[in-house]
Amino acid sequence: MKATIRYVEQKFDEFNRLMFGGKLPKLPVRMSDAVTFLGMCVAKVRTLPDGRRQHHDFELRVSLRHDIPERDLEDVIIHEMIHYFIMYNELNDTAPHGELFKAMMRSINRTYGRNITISRRSTPEERTRTVEGKRQWHVIASILFLNGKKGVKVLPRVVPKIIDYYRQVSSAPEIARVELFLHDNPFFNRYPTSAALRVHEIDASLLHENLAGAHTLTVKNGKLIQG
Repeated sequence: MKATIRYVEQKFDEFNRLMFGGKLPKLPVRMSDAVTFLGMCVAKVRTLPDGRRQHHDFELRVSLRHDIPERDLEDVIIHEMIHYFIMYNELNDTAPHGELFKAMMRSINRTYGRNITISRRSTPEERTRTVEGKRQWHVIASILFLNGKKGVKVLPRVVPKIIDYYRQVSSAPEIARVELFLHDNPFFNRYPTSAALRVHEIDASLLHENLAGAHTLTVKNGKLIQG
């Protein structure tokens, strides 16, 4: 089935009562035409006078492009509600899908018989559509966390935003290394293009495989250099 705002709002209320103790405030739901994601909980971040960062202006986005089984759509909504719970309560996690996220996911799966995953497996049709998709150039950030996890981020092709993202993420205490690449592999079409700090967790071997043949980008003296 395809999502509607009314459906997502009803399911949000249902799962909020059942799984989150009714403690999550309602948030705006917006339908997206994106093909690169099923659901996404987004927020703005502000820095408080004491230096702490605070999330605000939450929004739940769900794609209209995907026609998937209803139970899968429910799991997508719950997945994003876990992100919302962690961000709203300003809880620290080891990665975007870190140990806290995984613990909550496993608990909900076990208690309520769900099948929430880190990333939903694509169907053969979706995989074919991605492989045969339009080739376009992406700026890709490959992120290595100190705990060994890997993350990927597709950035806008705007030099100041690329440099700003690189500097902010590189200086984060949980980050071991950030590398930048330029590639036209359609694999990366599935990721939203954004300069927000959220990172998508990915299997290291899968990322390495799909970065084969990429051009290396380097930030040096305030400039972005290819090669």
